[in-house]
Amino acid sequence: MSETVISFTTIEFPNEEMMEKTYDIFQQEMQSLADKLRPAGMIRFHSSRLFLPEDKLMFGNWLEYRDMEAFKVCDAIWQKNGEEFAKKYGDMFSDVKFGSYRGQVFQDWT
Repeated sequence: MSETVISFTTIEFPNEEMMEKTYDIFQQEMQSLADKLRPAGMIRFHSSRLFLPEDKLMFGNWLEYRDMEAFKVCDAIWQKNGEEFAKKYGDMFSDVKFGSYRGQVFQDWT
């Protein structure tokens, strides 16, 4: 089994306006976060607009980490960033739903 650890977070929005505001905030905030995660072992980080049959408005953040140790270091960075993010934008995101999933790569067909 690979040592690579993945993290996938879904972000569900109550309406299109909130999703657009979040997109703008991500444009401002995520590059500096990625710059902190890269040296700690992050391999890949991308955000996607998810298209679902239920017509939900969702983004998905996909991250890959070198190994479990890198994931733990990066998770601490995420936690600190989340606290700072909540101070800046917390009230705005009260109706936004986040779901986080973690896993280890066991097969790679690339």
